[in-house]
Amino acid sequence: MTIRTRRAAAEAAATITAGILKPSISLTFKQTKSRSITRTLVTKTGTKKEHQKTLLKIETLAVSDNIEESSSLRKTVRRRKAATITSDDAAKVVTTTTVTADTVVKETKVKAPATNPWANRPRHTPDYAHAALEHLCTADPALKPLIDRHPYLIDAEHETNYFRVLTRTIIGQQIHWKAARSIIYKFVSYYFPDGQVTVDSLDANDKTFPTPEQVLATSMDSLRQCGLSERKASYIQDLARHFAEGKITFTDQAMLKALTDQELASQLLCVRGIGQWTVDMFLMSSLERLDVLPTLDLGVRRGMEKHFSSEYKNGRWGIVEESSHGTSPKSKGKGKKVKAGEMSLDDMERMAERWRPYRSIASWYMWRNADAEDIVTAPV
Repeated sequence: MTIRTRRAAAEAAATITAGILKPSISLTFKQTKSRSITRTLVTKTGTKKEHQKTLLKIETLAVSDNIEESSSLRKTVRRRKAATITSDDAAKVVTTTTVTADTVVKETKVKAPATNPWANRPRHTPDYAHAALEHLCTADPALKPLIDRHPYLIDAEHETNYFRVLTRTIIGQQIHWKAARSIIYKFVSYYFPDGQVTVDSLDANDKTFPTPEQVLATSMDSLRQCGLSERKASYIQDLARHFAEGKITFTDQAMLKALTDQELASQLLCVRGIGQWTVDMFLMSSLERLDVLPTLDLGVRRGMEKHFSSEYKNGRWGIVEESSHGTSPKSKGKGKKVKAGEMSLDDMERMAERWRPYRSIASWYMWRNADAEDIVTAPV
């Protein structure tokens, strides 16, 4: 092959690679719709290239073996036979990729029920409920209609494997319960394969779960394969490290009873991925602490705004004591401004003072008072 021929052929191949078809080159291809996101491109020399994020499957792509005179070079190039790949080979490449992708999806797909199965666990009315509800009706008579409509029912059985509870809570942060359910199943079944656990058994509160030491020995790549994001995988390993190293001390009921809410919170807040909302949900749901006000929970805030709406006047919630200068003090809001008609964190704490020492139970009723879309349930 002469230098001129090689130069012209190189320019022709570059034109095809760039996706610009010059008049001097004839191209025949067939495209069909497909769900595959792989595009197979066969160049002049038969080189295959794959491009992502396209909805077209290239079944056949062959370059004609005739290269005519290029208008840009205005020179005649001798006819030469192009090295091409057959349509069958090109189709096989795409088909293999498509089948492989479908297989992966089928293996990892977990069928989800229409309703949250965690909400169907056995519930009961605890012994302290009667005295607590009487106190709340006396301290806040506006609560009585809400209490009459909704009997106070909580989980009959509380999990004592707190590593399991907190891990499941971290997995469920900021995602839908269906996604959390699927990831929890993949996470547990990674440590207990061969059908030792099923989705249904976990829905029924199966206690099978890996130990902190097992999770610490797991690589980040393996945790990612369970459906966890890199950030959540690091959170769970940090939680496992705190349990394994004894930094979290409430591993039995005796230790637990000896710690105040603030002491428990100080241990948990040192773990990456655990914030005040997670701590509040853990204290209320798992430890059954009675005087917790989850000020960061949107459902509780919306319920309180509806409950205390009659006490919102002139841009203020309830009676605010005036300062020595004759003006009401400004609500700090703990660094966050709120819109008119919304409660700040300080407003929530101040209005809920009348509920002490049963703010957890009153918060449970605020969830019932809020709209359904404002309620977030932790998968504990």
